[in-house]
Amino acid sequence: MKEKIILTALKICEKEGYDSFSMRKLAAKLNLDPMAVYHYFRNKEELTKSMVEQIFNRFQKEISVSDGNPKINLKKVLIAYWNLFIEYPGMSLYLVKNSYDEFPSVISLNEKLQSFVQKSFPEMDVYIILNVIIDFIHGNALASTSLFSKGKSNEAKILANQKEFEISLSYLLDQFSKK
Repeated sequence: MKEKIILTALKICEKEGYDSFSMRKLAAKLNLDPMAVYHYFRNKEELTKSMVEQIFNRFQKEISVSDGNPKINLKKVLIAYWNLFIEYPGMSLYLVKNSYDEFPSVISLNEKLQSFVQKSFPEMDVYIILNVIIDFIHGNALASTSLFSKGKSNEAKILANQKEFEISLSYLLDQFSKK
């Protein structure tokens, strides 16, 4: 039941936004008494943490990196990260607005990215590069999602936008290499 609650909450949040999400709406969608949800999650914050953790844990399991070129690994992870934010724009806005310090899976991803950045650009400030890259991804993904709504008819637009994103990302990463 916990899994069903998380998945339903994600659907509601992506459709209506995290700011308008409530435990009452969730309970109504699940045809439960509002207090029944609190049996599984103490409050909205705990449920939100579970949603973020589920998404980011799944994301980290799905990305594959090799022991090879750290720049290639960095680019692969960043492209996958962009796709994650296209899939979950509401979560994207939530994480941009809130600190991620309470989300172990987000911290783990951030540490992995720091390692790739350090190996790719050893003479540069890892935190500055990572902040620039993450801001670039968030901005691009949020702008992209505002251009089209989800649906099969928009898959071609998403793919075209992803190609543009990949070209821009390559250019950005190349600029760090020139420093």
